Amino acid sequence: MTIQQYLIKIDLLQKEENRNAFFVNSDLEKFVLKISSNSAENYFLLDYFLQKSVSKPIAINSKIIAQFSNHMGLLFLEEEEIGNVCFAASNELRSEYRQSFRLLDVLDYIYAFADSSIYKKTKKIILPPDAASFWNLVEIVNNIRKTEE
Repeated sequence: MTIQQYLIKIDLLQKEENRNAFFVNSDLEKFVLKISSNSAENYFLLDYFLQKSVSKPIAINSKIIAQFSNHMGLLFLEEEEIGNVCFAASNELRSEYRQSFRLLDVLDYIYAFADSSIYKKTKKIILPPDAASFWNLVEIVNNIRKTEE
């Protein structure tokens, strides 16, 4: 699945007629509820994240990416590195040692919220209370997404 396809899939979650869950996972729902109860004051709206235009595909709001970066103290890497340049982006690296994240990581996190009961009630994507919570949720969605592809 390309980034653009993933953005479209996330966008579809906003439409009431498409509210059927793509991922059915009770552990994911529980983790989203836990994050929501710990940090409900820091959030953004999905419409603010997805910048839609008639003339071009869905884009992302770089201010939200910067907000994630600042909030978690992690560096955002814009492009995928080619080859085995650095171990820092490896999935084998434990989350507590990761110092950077990519767009796909943010999309996994956002998808978890956009597909949750919390989002249905509040329409909010809540920022993670810490980097460990972010990585735990990203890992769950990443594993589910890989089995769905």
